[in-house]
Amino acid sequence: MAVHRLNYTGRRRIDQHRVFIQLEDTENGGLPTFTAKFDISDMHFPPDAALVVTAQRDRTAMRFPWGTVETPSPPGDCRLIDVPVNPYFRLIVLDPDGTGRLLGLADQIRPIRANRSESLLWLEEKDLGQEVWRLDFPEGDGSNPTLQVNGNISGISTLARQDDSFLASLLPEVLRSILARALLVEEVDPTDVDEQTPWGRWMAFVQGFFAEDYPEIGEDGSRDRAALADWIDDAVAAFARDRFPAKDKFAAARRD
Repeated sequence: MAVHRLNYTGRRRIDQHRVFIQLEDTENGGLPTFTAKFDISDMHFPPDAALVVTAQRDRTAMRFPWGTVETPSPPGDCRLIDVPVNPYFRLIVLDPDGTGRLLGLADQIRPIRANRSESLLWLEEKDLGQEVWRLDFPEGDGSNPTLQVNGNISGISTLARQDDSFLASLLPEVLRSILARALLVEEVDPTDVDEQTPWGRWMAFVQGFFAEDYPEIGEDGSRDRAALADWIDDAVAAFARDRFPAKDKFAAARRD
């Protein structure tokens, strides 16, 4: 696949809520395909600026020319031939002068799956050797984590969705890892994050059961990492207490 280099100078952010991507599974186990709808008509891009939609996962990507701002034109074939499961998408607006200069970008768009509700955490079966599960964070922006479970274990996806004993051991640590990635690795500012973005949705989710203030910003402009770690522990404890009583569910499942 050809490499396309982009010049990011002067790019404008396109809010994710302007872009709607839907994944559809083809019949008889064929390759998934997607549709894309977006509204950028009031953003005053040049009418002849080229539109491109990309689907990507880790180092693998596919590029789909989508006409121009004035005349969007989806390609006839939107099958995801070279992209693994659970991709995320970009909408790119390119300068019509042919320089490759990026005029606009909507990034980290998580698609909706046809006939399925949207989930904060995707599930994927994979060969994990002797590991039962792990969290996978996309390169460059870890805000779309995927829970990978070992596909060599019979019925593992059903366990990860429905078995209280398995979930009780899994979910608190998954939440802890995601919050640590956001606040300690990516250093996301939780008070200044767009709720339309993946990190914003995670922060909104936590606020639904844990409303404690974030640690204050110090003189150096950052939050104390030890205080953030304590805040994460308290948030996970609140999750296990008020949203998913892990100990009780685990004990009940063991009695059954």
